[in-house]
Amino acid sequence: MAEDNKYDQESIRELLSWAQNTLNNKTYPEGGLVLDKCIKVIDCKSHIEAMIQMISKNWENPTFYPTIDIFRRFREKLEELKKVAE
Repeated sequence: MAEDNKYDQESIRELLSWAQNTLNNKTYPEGGLVLDKCIKVIDCKSHIEAMIQMISKNWENPTFYPTIDIFRRFREKLEELKKVAE
């Protein structure tokens, strides 16, 4: 889990690669996804597309680290859902 808090280029590249593969393979829920009691993603596809754009342009700015953390939580939630489905 310590690796999840990295903001170096390699970690960000891996996260963005996962996001692009998820989009290409359509391995995300059709509708929304609740991350926690405060965060609900209404449209997973749009969320992934927006995060790819935002993170790829702003990953070096520490102001965007919370956004990166939320997107990592989104990824964890999707991976949990995949495990349950298998």
